[in-house]
Amino acid sequence: MAFQIRRDAPLPRELGRVIQEQLVGALAELSAHGDTLRKGVYSARKRGKRLRATIRLMRAALGEERYAEANALIRDAGRALGDARDAEVRVETLDGLLAELPAVPESLQTLRDRLVAARDTPETPPEHAAAEARRLYAQALDLASSWSGDTLTLDALISGFERALRDGRREGRAAVMSGDPERLHEWRKQVKHHTHHLRLFRLAWPELMAPRQEEAEALGTALGDHHDLHTLRAQLNEDERALLDPLIHARAARLEAKARQLGARLFADPKGAARQVRAWWTGWPEPKRPKDGEQG
Repeated sequence: MAFQIRRDAPLPRELGRVIQEQLVGALAELSAHGDTLRKGVYSARKRGKRLRATIRLMRAALGEERYAEANALIRDAGRALGDARDAEVRVETLDGLLAELPAVPESLQTLRDRLVAARDTPETPPEHAAAEARRLYAQALDLASSWSGDTLTLDALISGFERALRDGRREGRAAVMSGDPERLHEWRKQVKHHTHHLRLFRLAWPELMAPRQEEAEALGTALGDHHDLHTLRAQLNEDERALLDPLIHARAARLEAKARQLGARLFADPKGAARQVRAWWTGWPEPKRPKDGEQG
């Protein structure tokens, strides 16, 4: 089923279903081989981000100890899969920069060959990384199956929704003021959480949730592209930086400006946004019906 919770089913059951589907899906994708495994690694990492966003929404209901335990398992699974995906993204980012040049200098073609070799011959074989991630995801599945749903109320989830928005606003302001790539990357994590929260709640009012989700996704993409530039630059030697820095800095500046504009709108009113989603989810109360024998 889609990554969303339904309005016509109990919340604890829906959240349990969403978590189980993501974990079981990741375990299946990481059991593949060859090129299929490479695609599976990318998909399993995405599932991990959805899972972390989901349990963050549930944080108050789970309690800090259970939340921290589950978050650590899923976080570490993502890290185990990170090297292979990062190596691939560095090649893609370089190709985007090289496309802006009228001609590619030999030194930059050599750089590309080096990055491609690193992508195709990783220090940790994909099968080993996948095995470690599978082990951690399996532990997370066992842990999640033991959770009681008694405290997973709508109020608890809306509180988590608002908390994530507040964290995103705080992190975003600090990031854009500093211009520090690492702070911008931390902000991106908050943006991704909010994006996934919107996907979970989108059945509240799809027509109005969709534009907000599109803006959140655009912001996440801008911050992700910015981080990819920073990650690529860390791999360059002095001569390569001299050639690519003008392109990197110009593109990074455009991405920062876009992120600043989108973030100002998206995180403007955490309390109001949370109240709105709650109202959309619950709707107007049912009218009071007269009991048998009572006058209407």
